[in-house]
Amino acid sequence: METTSLLYFAEAAKDLNFTQTAKRLFISQQNLSNHIARLEKCYGVKLFERKPHLSLTYSGEVLLAYANDFKLDDDNLRNVLLNIKEKEHGVLRIGCSPIRTNIVMPRLTEIFTQKYPNVELQFFQEHSSDLLEMLLAGELDFSVSIAKGNQPNLITTHLFDDRIYLMVSKKLLQKYFGEDTDALIERSKKGIHLKEYECLPFVNVRSSKIFKDILYYSDCKPNFLVTTTYPLFSQQNLYENIAASIVTTTIYFHIRAYMSEDIYFFPIIKPPEMPLHDIVFIRHYRKYLSKYGQYFFDITVKYFEQLNDL
Repeated sequence: METTSLLYFAEAAKDLNFTQTAKRLFISQQNLSNHIARLEKCYGVKLFERKPHLSLTYSGEVLLAYANDFKLDDDNLRNVLLNIKEKEHGVLRIGCSPIRTNIVMPRLTEIFTQKYPNVELQFFQEHSSDLLEMLLAGELDFSVSIAKGNQPNLITTHLFDDRIYLMVSKKLLQKYFGEDTDALIERSKKGIHLKEYECLPFVNVRSSKIFKDILYYSDCKPNFLVTTTYPLFSQQNLYENIAASIVTTTIYFHIRAYMSEDIYFFPIIKPPEMPLHDIVFIRHYRKYLSKYGQYFFDITVKYFEQLNDL
């Protein structure tokens, strides 16, 4: 059996569309079909059902499990040999949920490249459930994402329990709370119940599940003056003059140095029934962790330790 045929089969099983797979692999559809036919002849089984639509046979599913294991072993061997030959060259494929990738990874990249300037970092921004599938298929070295149940083939290292803050300017508080503002600020630094701030106008963030959850579980129905797909953290005046917002600790750690002293971050007391997932570092137990991969793990743990200390 040719390893190329096996790898092409695994890619075709992922798409279940020969035209799409051939285009992605930069080969002809006939070439791809020939590789599949070669495997079917080699093992004497049918790997795909063609009608009513392309799908794996049971034999195909068994071979796919083997192919995924082969990809892991092949990647591991390449990384081990690369470590022996050139200890400071290589590639790391890192998964991360979209918002955290934009916030956390630039800082980790800056630290990492100072020690390993010749190691390429490839980031894959996907939802946590998709990242788990990619890890199980051997397509990632590791991921930084939220915990999603237990997987026996994955090693999970807890990084951080996220927290939530109300981000609001003093000017806005004075407008809605008047002479009670100073006393409210001092009391709120220890933690708030979001319902108490329902009178404020808010920025609505479509992409944030945490934002929707905290409003729902706090029974808070504020007036939304601004709606955006992603938080506009760089536009400080938006929060000073128009509306309050809700941010996680990861975001707070990133933006606090750029905000004026008149913008406050009050920790929100989370309702007990509201789910809030841990942030974890995940890798496949069979995936070889190179020397530079271990270094990325170490700086990631150290970064999130700073967040735990806030």
